[in-house]
Amino acid sequence: MTNFDETLERFRLAVAGPAEGVPTVRAALLVAQTEYPDLDVISYERQIAALGERLEARIHPSADTRSQLAEAHALLFAEYGFRGNEEEYSDPRNLYLNEVIDRRLGIPVSMAILYSAVLARAAIRASVIGLPGHVVTRIDGSDGSILTDPYRGGVELTTEQCRKLVQDVYGRRTPFREHFLDAITPRQVIQRLIHNLKAGYLQHGDEERAARMMELLLAMYPWDLDELRDRGMLRERVGEYRPALDDLELYVRYRGDARDIETVSEAVRSLRRHTGMPER
Repeated sequence: MTNFDETLERFRLAVAGPAEGVPTVRAALLVAQTEYPDLDVISYERQIAALGERLEARIHPSADTRSQLAEAHALLFAEYGFRGNEEEYSDPRNLYLNEVIDRRLGIPVSMAILYSAVLARAAIRASVIGLPGHVVTRIDGSDGSILTDPYRGGVELTTEQCRKLVQDVYGRRTPFREHFLDAITPRQVIQRLIHNLKAGYLQHGDEERAARMMELLLAMYPWDLDELRDRGMLRERVGEYRPALDDLELYVRYRGDARDIETVSEAVRSLRRHTGMPER
């Protein structure tokens, strides 16, 4: 069994270095290990590798991209039964990769992680596309690129369908931009995974788990001032006044033009009074 600090350090090492070089599966499993301390990360990595090897054995390297994808979809969605969990979308287990593998259920970001990892093992180039409100994948082959939605069984998408996915979540107030279809880095994929967990835990008042997600996010982006603000506010709520003050003072110092600066500044003044620190 590992404690949170040990897992956090392993996670910090995994996500260090160039954004493109972050091992997405390893990082996602370390996120899961914060919830499941007994989780055997290597065992689950091997399960994904085995899926990729099964796929590789079934496809001909010279086959066209759609033929290769047909085999991938037959393996993952028909035989193994992986699918999007529409019935219990907000269940946090949909975001923990070990649970996705065990239960064959996920949401767009976790399904994209699994899908792209299995395809990559079979030498099929799959990139994760972080649309606002939804995550899809792009498959790049010698005969062109194809957009697919692992959450919906790998269905092929057009640009117009991607536009509709965004509008279904945000409406027309979010204009569709071409760069929405750009690939995101592995580090950004993991950031999105953790943001989903953090938001869900905050929504349900689970401050302990939300705090763990904040620590993971700050391990990737130590100078994310918005994340420092959120951690400071959470620390204030749970009575960790001095650490809260440290976080919020950094935010005030470097984000003086933020829309919420007055609210955060008032929190800083209150914390200074509470901790006996002199006003500045």
